Amino acid sequence: MALKPNQKFTDAFQSRDEFLNAQQTQLNGLEERSKQLGDELRRLTIIGKHRLEEQKRFDVLEMHIQRLEQLIPGGDRLSLMEDTLVALETQFNDKEYQTQKIAEILPHVIHQANISLESSNSFEGTELVESLQIPVELCIKQSISQDPHPFADTLFPIMGPAIRKAINETFKNILQAINQAAEHSLSPQGLAWRLEARRKGLHFSEIVLEKTLIFRVEQVFLIHRESGLLIQHLHQQEVKLGDSDAISAMLTAIQDFIRDSFSESKTEELDSVEIGNYTVWLERGPYAVLACVIRGVAPYELRNIMRDSLERVHARYGDLLQAFSGDAVPLKACLPFLEKTLQSESKARAQKARLKSLSVIVILSLLLLGALGYWHFQSQQRLSDYVEALQNTPGFVVISTQEQHGKLLTYGMRDPLAIDSREIAQTFELSEDEVENFWTPYQDLSPAFVEKRVHLHLKPPATVSVRLEANVLYLSGYASQHWIDKASASIFPGIDRVVMDDLLETDLFLLALAKRTLLPPDNVTLVVQERVLQLKGEVDTTTFEALQKRIQALPREAFARFDSSALRDIERERQLIIQRIEKKNFYFSNESAIFLAGQEKALNALLEEVQQLLVHSQALHQSVRLQIIGNSDGRGPKIFNQKLIQQRAQKVFDWLQRHGIKKEQLMITPPPVIRFGGKKANPSERKVNFHVFWSPKL
Repeated sequence: MALKPNQKFTDAFQSRDEFLNAQQTQLNGLEERSKQLGDELRRLTIIGKHRLEEQKRFDVLEMHIQRLEQLIPGGDRLSLMEDTLVALETQFNDKEYQTQKIAEILPHVIHQANISLESSNSFEGTELVESLQIPVELCIKQSISQDPHPFADTLFPIMGPAIRKAINETFKNILQAINQAAEHSLSPQGLAWRLEARRKGLHFSEIVLEKTLIFRVEQVFLIHRESGLLIQHLHQQEVKLGDSDAISAMLTAIQDFIRDSFSESKTEELDSVEIGNYTVWLERGPYAVLACVIRGVAPYELRNIMRDSLERVHARYGDLLQAFSGDAVPLKACLPFLEKTLQSESKARAQKARLKSLSVIVILSLLLLGALGYWHFQSQQRLSDYVEALQNTPGFVVISTQEQHGKLLTYGMRDPLAIDSREIAQTFELSEDEVENFWTPYQDLSPAFVEKRVHLHLKPPATVSVRLEANVLYLSGYASQHWIDKASASIFPGIDRVVMDDLLETDLFLLALAKRTLLPPDNVTLVVQERVLQLKGEVDTTTFEALQKRIQALPREAFARFDSSALRDIERERQLIIQRIEKKNFYFSNESAIFLAGQEKALNALLEEVQQLLVHSQALHQSVRLQIIGNSDGRGPKIFNQKLIQQRAQKVFDWLQRHGIKKEQLMITPPPVIRFGGKKANPSERKVNFHVFWSPKL
């Protein structure tokens, strides 16, 4: 069959497009190959540059080697290397040389290590500390074994307080032993001292020492240890003074005599001297000796005062004491420290204190008796209040009580749901050592306990309300069918019957709630299954949007989910169908009412959509008519084109009518403008298109 002119042009254009596409493909391949060649050329250029630079460096190195060969002949080079190796080996084996080099760099190395340690703020685990720890310890041990005095003099201000603390601990143990021995003393004086010890917060033995040991420090001497010269001297105002320097020299001489005559190691020191009614206590420091002349028996605490004063003098004026040559004027500033050792105690004061203690004993005894009586009354009152509270607490029945070995025993019955009786005892500050309970279990039938027992057994969900009135249990709300069956079959003591008229199964309750909230039209069905709300039906857009909005008002915690997939907005679907129909075109052969080949499938799709459009319009109570509009390419006279347009529209009209679309639902409509007298053919205008006309609700 011969091709028409327009078909020839179409084939020619297609052949030309295929040729151009093939040429474009070849051109793209050439461009890709050109890019690859360019990349390879650049890579070769870079490799050439690198090789040129390496050749230049090799030429420079070869030039330097030639210069060295010119300066040093071959045999001389070998001998020079041998001499250098011999010199290095000699230096390596020379220990003095190596020691000298290490000594030169070691201070710098330690200094740098200290800087790094200070910047890191951590001295643990460092190599410097680990390497120097053992050598430093060995040096200190060897120095102490050779001469311990420098270390002793240096550590004196530090070790003194530590030694004194240890002695104080020992003295406390002695005081404890004295306290244990005096515990059995029941004399009036002992009782008075015991009450005073309790009032002051001291041990009883400390009060005994304070009352029995009466003393007075009459004179204090600070003597230079090396020369025996007197540095400072203090005394009580009424004391008759002798030659202070002579006394100082005598004490030094006695000390030297004792050390030279009776000390094998020549290191023992004299601590005290008894001279008639006087006792002289001596305390020594690195550069000075403190001597106190005491009348009577001084307490051991005086030793601590002497040591503390001597340590403070050495800590403040150690340099002056070490350089002392007889001039005591610069050391007068240490007198305030020495004045602390001028302690004294008189018997008259002790007698007054004893009388005062006796009066205190009488007063405290009366107060103690009153306190004991009040405490006993309070204890009995608390026990009585405790028993009364048990009797008034729901769930308890107190049968009897009795006292045994200072403890209150309570017998009775207790509901397992009642509070713990120990909590009631704690409110009255009663411990388990004061009260003990023996309870027999029973069930309290008061409404509070019955309702609590119902909750524990049934465990009602939050959607169920439990109410007990006159032995009748009322259940309302909603729950699963399983829980409802369990509640209806349960029997509880204290309950005559169970009323569940207001208790609904969960799905039924939620369905009623959904209907009240959504207010669906008759053509919408609501179903609730396992707390899932399903909406089914076909509605217009206004109703669809209203239902979606009302769904948001439903309690989401009550429903598992909402399923509105079966709820269709057919008004919106109808509008989409209209848009698809009005976009369809059916094409015809030139100057005829014959469909072009391949139009059958499109006609069947049009039929389905028209049928669906009619169904939706009927559900929406609307009337719909499909306007069929014919067209032509405009060549030929007007009468010819009018007839051709009518024939083409009638063709589609008849096809739809044959396939079930009613005649009154179809309408042939001419186009707004009928083209004719045209010279150029336009195949795209040889068609039939559509327009849907619908009227409001009937």
